[in-house]
Amino acid sequence: MQRILDAVRRRAGMDVVDQSPLAGGMVADVRRLTLADGRTVVCKAAFGEQAHLDIEATMVRHLHDTHPRVVPEVIYADPELLVQTFMPGSHLTDAAATSLGEELAIVHGRHAADFGFDGPTLNGWFVLPNGWSSAWVPFFRDQRLRYCADAAVANGTLNAGFRARVETLCEQLGERLSEPTAPTLLHGDLWSANILAEGNKITGLLDPSVVYGHPELDLSHVVGQPYADAVFEAYQRFHPIDKDFFEARAPIYQVYTAIMHVLYFGRRYERWLDETLTKSGV
Repeated sequence: MQRILDAVRRRAGMDVVDQSPLAGGMVADVRRLTLADGRTVVCKAAFGEQAHLDIEATMVRHLHDTHPRVVPEVIYADPELLVQTFMPGSHLTDAAATSLGEELAIVHGRHAADFGFDGPTLNGWFVLPNGWSSAWVPFFRDQRLRYCADAAVANGTLNAGFRARVETLCEQLGERLSEPTAPTLLHGDLWSANILAEGNKITGLLDPSVVYGHPELDLSHVVGQPYADAVFEAYQRFHPIDKDFFEARAPIYQVYTAIMHVLYFGRRYERWLDETLTKSGV
């Protein structure tokens, strides 16, 4: 703890008068800090060669530029230390589902010329490549499904049988997925713990894994959640959702999410990966 406070003082030039731990420290130690000047901020600290909080800061800055009301502002960042504004609220509830659809629609209103991102990004602690691509399907196939599945094999959490099924799916993607009308800014890791709400309003979209891609990747995180219908109803007031998405393509995108869970947490998530692969038809 003292090492963190010393780093905040020396690197960020901030004097801390109070602190308390926050949930969500899978990648880093996360704390709410009260500063001597009266500000309340959130500090993430991760020391060592594997620390990439500067990459997280790049993602947060990009998302904040698009939707500053619900995305924190980065105050200070280096590879081992990230300080950003404190966003109030607690984890998403059903009451805020309509608001989530509306806020997500705002994020999805930003577009780029190609698919990818200008530099590496993160999913949790895992560094993702983002070479620009003129088409979504090969980007998602090679820089998400194949890349992450190969990493999970390399670290011993994904066995060869599952990797073969992922490859079968990859070979079918040209016929199974669609190209969006334009590369769309995605949050990229839109599970409920990364969403804050107060009452019926979203107050924070946290810990992104940004990329310009198909909005269906973000929407796939909502499919199957108890608040899904209200999210989609609100979202479709701004952007259409193809009716084939829910049955035909959402399971494919959920394979990627399941692979990431196997990569992070090991083979206890193989059953979920098996279910998503089966739903996707392989």
